[in-house]
Amino acid sequence: MSIRSVFPVAGRPVALLLAGVAVAASVLVAPGHAQAAPVCDQPKPPPICFEPPDPDPDQAAEGSFEVIVGANGGVVVSGWARDPDTDAPAKVRVRRNGTQVAEFTANDYRYDVGNHAYSRTLPAAPAGQQTVCLAAVNMYAGAPHQAAETPLGCRSYTAGLYTVGVDPYTTADTQHSAAVEADSHAWGSTVVSAYQVGRAFDGGSTNIGFAVSRDAGLSWTSDVLPGLTVAGGGTHQRASDPVVAYSARWDTWMVGSLVFDGGGGTGIMVNRSWDAGGHWTTPTWAIGNDGAEWDKEWIACDNWTSSPYYGTCYLTVTKMTGYQVELAKSTDGGRTWMPVDGPRPATNGSYPVVRPDGAVVVLYGLNGRVGSFTVTGGGTGWTGPATVSNGSRYDVPDLRDVSVVSADVDSTGRINAVWHGCRAATGCAWNGIVQATSTDGRNWTVSEIDTCPDTALCAATHRFAPTITADPQTPGRFAIVFNDLWSSGVSVRYLSSTDGGGTWKKRTTPLTDVMPLTRMPDTSQGRMLGEYLGIATANGTVVTTFPVAAAPAGGQAFAQTMSTYTPLGF
Repeated sequence: MSIRSVFPVAGRPVALLLAGVAVAASVLVAPGHAQAAPVCDQPKPPPICFEPPDPDPDQAAEGSFEVIVGANGGVVVSGWARDPDTDAPAKVRVRRNGTQVAEFTANDYRYDVGNHAYSRTLPAAPAGQQTVCLAAVNMYAGAPHQAAETPLGCRSYTAGLYTVGVDPYTTADTQHSAAVEADSHAWGSTVVSAYQVGRAFDGGSTNIGFAVSRDAGLSWTSDVLPGLTVAGGGTHQRASDPVVAYSARWDTWMVGSLVFDGGGGTGIMVNRSWDAGGHWTTPTWAIGNDGAEWDKEWIACDNWTSSPYYGTCYLTVTKMTGYQVELAKSTDGGRTWMPVDGPRPATNGSYPVVRPDGAVVVLYGLNGRVGSFTVTGGGTGWTGPATVSNGSRYDVPDLRDVSVVSADVDSTGRINAVWHGCRAATGCAWNGIVQATSTDGRNWTVSEIDTCPDTALCAATHRFAPTITADPQTPGRFAIVFNDLWSSGVSVRYLSSTDGGGTWKKRTTPLTDVMPLTRMPDTSQGRMLGEYLGIATANGTVVTTFPVAAAPAGGQAFAQTMSTYTPLGF
């Protein structure tokens, strides 16, 4: 015998057949959606009637706010959203600090959610803390039964200038609240920056600090390197000259540091990380520890998949005993290093870059006199040295302003190098930014970048510590961050180019307020911010790290921290 039920219809009897017996029930239903009969209470067998489906249901919009990241000079939000009631794309509303600033349609394709993904650049934000909240809009066309919006989540970041790292020490032998000299490297959306903390008057620092961003500069974590100096659980008195590199083949981050054990630099040690600065190994020797004095190292890794030497990293440094550039290489992600022999020039301040064909171009020199040589065959062939510029620089009183070379290379192999000084062999009236460009690493075009078209004003100002980055994904995009000294104060400024350095766009306002020299830690060569600054291109946006000397408080001598400015574009 069959059991069947008939959905009730408003105001009409319902016939039920149960074990062959006909039962009549009259169900009064108010106009609107149908209601179930109130006789569905038979435990065994299962109920013979049930709540009928709503003929016009409304389901809540759904989705996810998955990522907020710096990209292409802006802030990008990504995720997915949809309304189950319709195949049409859902709308997403954006609120920043409680105020709606945008609405867009989630109609990008992604393999796991179909045509319901989104990745959108937000409108520019004012400086300060920003809390971004997203909500998916209910698209139901009739009278809604669900909420008008479904919250997808919130993320926070700081726009403009803010601190990413501090000097945590209070030891008596160095100056404190004194972070100086940052270097940065980026891969994808990850940026790692390293800098000195606790700068000493007579050289080196208490330890090397680091800061990490995994969203292209929007948020940061920071700490100090382990096992390097006594302050960090190591054996060396001090450390200096931090540099950052990354090997894509070995998925390994590296920070190289010059260590001191009384007197000059003892050699170069390298800390490594496989999780973008979440954990660091204790350092190992890359070069030195031989009784000689060493200075001014740099590391560059071959991350071009087109190169036959993909995965090889190169370290250059000056051996002060003999005063010549030494070169070492690693083929295991910085775990071990081996010397590379060749006709090394007698100089200091070397800077290697790796072209997409695997050739290593090393620029070198101090204070306006710059040369280069090229290493090929993974270290087996040498070409040069060659003169790039026979310029000079103006020595600014009371300021440590050694002019060193900074360089980078784009995906076409174009190299742009910068330093401060002038092209004249002698008699610089002021320090500008000098640029050398080459498409092959052998032939160079040298020019001065016009950062100050007013000659009278430039005579009273000096640019120093220019540091350059190239966008590895988009040819021709370069950016420079530099210090600008006017009277007795310094501000940080920014330039960008989209044509390989042919023309430069000047940001009209500086990244910082003017910082008096007296706020900066002192050294035997004058007040110090650093001989280079941190700059890297992450996810198409420029990420900077640089010292900011604030007014000290609470009896402190200094209040110099490591800071960033976000976002910056080309």
